[in-house]
Amino acid sequence: QHQRELPHPPSLSPASSSAPLRGVRFRGACKRLYISGERMTGGGGGRKASPMLQHAQPGMGRSFVARQKGAKESVLGQLFHPAVHKYSFLLLTSAVGIDIVISRMGMPYVGQIVSSFMVVCYLLDFISIRRAVCAWWSAIMDIFFKEISAGGTHRLEALNDGRAVIFACAPHVNQFIDPLIVMKAVAENAGRHVSWMTAQKTYDRKYLGMFARALKTIPVMRPDDMERKGEGFVTASGTKVYGHAGTRFTKDFEKGCVIVVKTKTGKKTAKVAKVVDDYTLELAAPLKGRGKEAVKSDTIHFERVLSPLATFLLLALVTAPLLLLLPHLLPQRFAFAGCVCCCCVGSAVTNLIYTLRRDGLSGKELFGGTPATFRTPSTPTIAAIDAPVDPEDMGDDMTDKTPYSLQPFVDQSAMFDQVTESLLRGGTIGIFPEGGTHDGTQLLPLKWGISVMLLGAMAKQEGLEKPIKISVVPVGLNYFAPHKFRSTVSVDFGDPIEVHQDLALQWKNGTKEQKAEANAAVMELIMAGVNSCTLQANDMNTLEVFRTIRRLWAPSGVRLSVADNVALTQGFASGFDRVKGDPKVKEIMERCYKYNSLLSTYRVQDHHVQRFRQHAFSNKDRITLIRKTIVRMVMLVLFGAFIVPWALIGAPVGLFLSVISDQKAKEVQKMSVKGTWKILMAPIVLSLLHGVCVACISSTFGEVPSLLWFFFAPVGAVYAIFAAEDGVRLVKSLNALTLLLGNRNIGQQLFEMREGLKKDIRAINKTKNNWLDNLDVPTRQRLEQRQSFTLEEDPEDSSFSKVEKPSD
Repeated sequence: QHQRELPHPPSLSPASSSAPLRGVRFRGACKRLYISGERMTGGGGGRKASPMLQHAQPGMGRSFVARQKGAKESVLGQLFHPAVHKYSFLLLTSAVGIDIVISRMGMPYVGQIVSSFMVVCYLLDFISIRRAVCAWWSAIMDIFFKEISAGGTHRLEALNDGRAVIFACAPHVNQFIDPLIVMKAVAENAGRHVSWMTAQKTYDRKYLGMFARALKTIPVMRPDDMERKGEGFVTASGTKVYGHAGTRFTKDFEKGCVIVVKTKTGKKTAKVAKVVDDYTLELAAPLKGRGKEAVKSDTIHFERVLSPLATFLLLALVTAPLLLLLPHLLPQRFAFAGCVCCCCVGSAVTNLIYTLRRDGLSGKELFGGTPATFRTPSTPTIAAIDAPVDPEDMGDDMTDKTPYSLQPFVDQSAMFDQVTESLLRGGTIGIFPEGGTHDGTQLLPLKWGISVMLLGAMAKQEGLEKPIKISVVPVGLNYFAPHKFRSTVSVDFGDPIEVHQDLALQWKNGTKEQKAEANAAVMELIMAGVNSCTLQANDMNTLEVFRTIRRLWAPSGVRLSVADNVALTQGFASGFDRVKGDPKVKEIMERCYKYNSLLSTYRVQDHHVQRFRQHAFSNKDRITLIRKTIVRMVMLVLFGAFIVPWALIGAPVGLFLSVISDQKAKEVQKMSVKGTWKILMAPIVLSLLHGVCVACISSTFGEVPSLLWFFFAPVGAVYAIFAAEDGVRLVKSLNALTLLLGNRNIGQQLFEMREGLKKDIRAINKTKNNWLDNLDVPTRQRLEQRQSFTLEEDPEDSSFSKVEKPSD
């Protein structure tokens, strides 16, 4: 092992340790180990380290520390020779051998007990609880999402010097999934474990709190979670709030509390500066707020969601006839299997009816009409970008008597001390500065807590010769369908933000106004960084237009990665404010709206239109289209023969997850909780279903088939998922082929519309006022290194022979 001298960390004085502090490099990652008595903390991080490796606990690191300051002996150190640490594979080999030998001696249970004990000892010594929990959730994320891409990873190379890091992540649209996605991306690309700021409400829950503690999260008491309704009604004038109908301000409020008033346009809040009496409050600033969030076009209509009871009755109504008929037609041996099959078929039919009811789809819309979840606005949405701000959101007086609620003052000093201690050890903190989840396509105002954490930790290092660096890394979470199974997500890292020490001193020693200026300066930097790596638009339709423009602008014959797609779409979205006054840009936006509407109407994808060449409509090529259609139909039948049985088996799980996630979303009126409840409940429901299937096969076919199913059914299910994705692509391609065979003029019109848009979009990007001027140089270099395309080129390839399916 290579050892080297390391300086004392700022959080430890030189006198706190009698021996020189040493670091150790192991398993490809350079870690700084600080030892004070029997306590060890870890900082820094190397590239491509183990995802769960931060505090250097498992494996070689633990045995090294045990040999240093007389740390506690590990499990294997107490039971076996120290050489086992180096040759741990011998323990597993011995466990297998003991199991086989003792089993052959006629005592299989004894052999299994002894070998299991040895395996448990190995796991306790070499695998930490945190590593196991992170590996578990990482595996679930890989199953739930088809692709998790990381962009801007070159910006994380600056973190290899061991500095402390705060990851500022936005937008927060997927509750518990968002931190797991970022944690996975950071672990794989920076070798750091992120300790997340977690709501105390979540921390106190029995099972979620157990996972939160295992992941080393930091609890935060949020005033929003303690909000309660006040008595009476209020009106407001400037910084004065007046109570009516029995308000009790002196009992309910104190200095620092927050009063919350919900109006027709949204929610207004203000901090209480002084409680005058039971009917008068003085506010630190007038009541202000923001309008209601723009609802995304894919948001479900909660009033159309069937209740769990109604869904259960529908399931019983569909399944009862099958249960009464099918088991009687089968031999007694297959009765149990017949009942399970009836329940699976009934669940599939119920799930289909439930989905049609929830999404408001008719049979025509399902098989060829315009879906209800995508309505093209009658007025182009780009006009809404310049819409004036509602004066009521600017803090005007409130003359109508309005109900109110209050949020108590919470002393966060203990939480900030815990964050400061972690940062001064070189730790990694994760936070969502928006303060909560939402369904909008734009960022919520960022809260100042992150600036207080940064400036507070930097102020603690005043006077130190070598203060530890503390950086804020903005992270953008860009989903293509955040709550849907097997969708894609891109985690985009921004440039690390470093704040000068003078700003921290101003925050520490300055007046109240100077502290506010320091906080505002930091928040301005963080907001700019987050904006640079997130996709934002006025609504979902506008965001889809930016994605269409990106597809039309990209050269033909190449396939972009998810990170490339996000970088380009973000370039068009962020550059739109600069060019939106150009009449040509407005015309392109409106034409793209119409193009997207036609694609949705005819159920074809943009990459299908690329193949609608003029010579494809001759009589000779019509035969070729018919042959391709027949071949793909045969392939679809073969795929269906493999997919349908697995789909029926998993139908009860799909129905249950849809019902529970929709009900939870309906309770809070947010779509952001749907994905969370799916991944929380899926392991439980899948385990129960797997057990039922094993029992069914065991009672029908015997022990050996049930064992084969128990161990290999998960593998078959994963391959069924892959086959289903290919089957969906086949169905979409058949839609395009049947469109061409049925009406060749439609395909020609779409092709000509696409070619015209592509030509105009590329032409406008050649002007001096380039739409993509905001695309940074490192992103250009990264795309060129991946050989996706070169931004300076303008290929005019019209053959489309190399067109591949897009990654989104």
